[in-house]
Amino acid sequence: MRKSLDIFWTAPAAVMVVLCISYALAFTFYPNHLTDFSKVWGAIDWTTYVCYFTLFVFLSFYRKDFLTKHEKNMWLIFCFFAGAAFLREAGIQHWLTFTDTTAFKLRFFTNPNNPLFEKIIAFFCLALISGLFIYTMFLYLIPAFKGFFLKMSGSWTVITLLSTGAVCKIVDRLPSNLKKAGVFLDENGTLFGVLQICEETLELMLPVLGVIALMQFHKNKKLFYPHKVEQEAEQISFHQTTL
Repeated sequence: MRKSLDIFWTAPAAVMVVLCISYALAFTFYPNHLTDFSKVWGAIDWTTYVCYFTLFVFLSFYRKDFLTKHEKNMWLIFCFFAGAAFLREAGIQHWLTFTDTTAFKLRFFTNPNNPLFEKIIAFFCLALISGLFIYTMFLYLIPAFKGFFLKMSGSWTVITLLSTGAVCKIVDRLPSNLKKAGVFLDENGTLFGVLQICEETLELMLPVLGVIALMQFHKNKKLFYPHKVEQEAEQISFHQTTL
């Protein structure tokens, strides 16, 4: 297991393996109604919450690995996004409004029937998450792509995590986008079930990829942006020498 953390394709391989397992289980036990496998409080739903619990345990367990100020800030950001992702999975977009189906859509803000205070709270949440996400991407996205082309396993995990989240949203919106184009998918049909399983399984993989990233960071920090780590080590060495 420890050796596999050094392999650059570990994260994408894990996503593909779990996706194949989900489809195998769904077609084996729910061949006539695939959406039963991905329904709310179904098998994938429960497994996703277990994975988030595991992620929070690993965040606490590996906290001491984040030594420098830069690393401690990274740990706090990681905790924030882990909590935000968990709340999103638990349905915070529905908790923030009593007058609409979800608070995180443009129609919610443009609907005059929705209370102003709900719009303010939802906007604050979106602004906080979006602002921190942009800040994080500004700090880490370019180094991650550099590490990606250098086949660093940590960078591949970061890129896989971002890509998995993006594909989740694309698959989630695909049925409604097809509907707007005049293509209607039967919600009890096989194709709709395949899309649902894909979306739910990829959402399950988000905390799993977070755990993989923490394990890789614990094993070898140079798997993540080695130039940053080396630069800080050189600065520490320089200060120790001058003292």
